[in-house]
Amino acid sequence: MKILFAGTPDIAVPTLEALAAHFEVVGVLTSLDKPQGRRKVLVAPPVKQAALRLGLPVVQFDHLGSEARSAVGALGADTLVCFAFGKFFGPKFLALFDLALNIHPSLLPVLRGPSPIQGAILGGMTESGISIQRLAKEMDSGDLCAQMRFPLDGTETDGSLTEKVSRLAPGFVVDALSKPLVFTPQSGEPTFCKMLSHEDGIISWNRPAREISAQIRALYPWPKAQTTFQGGVLYVTGTSGYEDGVEGAVGTVLRKDKKRGLAVQTGAGILWVSRLQKQQKNEMDALAFLNGNQGILGSVLGA
Repeated sequence: MKILFAGTPDIAVPTLEALAAHFEVVGVLTSLDKPQGRRKVLVAPPVKQAALRLGLPVVQFDHLGSEARSAVGALGADTLVCFAFGKFFGPKFLALFDLALNIHPSLLPVLRGPSPIQGAILGGMTESGISIQRLAKEMDSGDLCAQMRFPLDGTETDGSLTEKVSRLAPGFVVDALSKPLVFTPQSGEPTFCKMLSHEDGIISWNRPAREISAQIRALYPWPKAQTTFQGGVLYVTGTSGYEDGVEGAVGTVLRKDKKRGLAVQTGAGILWVSRLQKQQKNEMDALAFLNGNQGILGSVLGA
């Protein structure tokens, strides 16, 4: 097995490292370097940085056309393993390989699409997992060769669940590829998730506290859930839970608690906000925020 690994963000780095330690990885395909910061300095994606540390050839293309196919073909890979690459593979590109696999952080066919980790949190799911599937023309519809499951406890953020998947995936993938692969069609009704944007972070306090809690956790650390306070953007970056009750108008900051933070009335229940951040300011716990912003008690967020 000669593997071309395709991936871009941090979540894929440990899996690349594990594959390189157990198999012959002949090259790495990743996204282009991107300008960052005020000076627009080009920064390599995490997978490229890891590949260079491992001494692996790296190919980078904006489009997977004839030039990309020629460069990839020269590496001599017979197996493509993709994990969060961020681009679609056309039939001509996939024809370069005897086997093309994708690692997807959900229990397919649940949460096909680009944001399955956030989707599991937004959906209030009690279980998620990792699937290895054959790449197919229709997104995330390919036959499965392995799945692993793990429980969710309702406190996960996008950041913490991404870290968990990143930690669990390497051993799971190496174990799966070390055995004869047997593929079975996906079974069950597919569900789908979309690419998230800043607009998905805007909090509607009319929604139930349970849903807003999931929104805050799913969108942390990016793009962060947000509301308004005193005419400016206020990011809500942490929650310590919710409870039943009606104590005021929707969006009202009702009271404080040393352990739970600030209580906010929602359309169904009271949400406990534990961390806040003003735009272009540092994130802080809710009581520290209150010390410098006493006016938040009794105010109506999002008004």
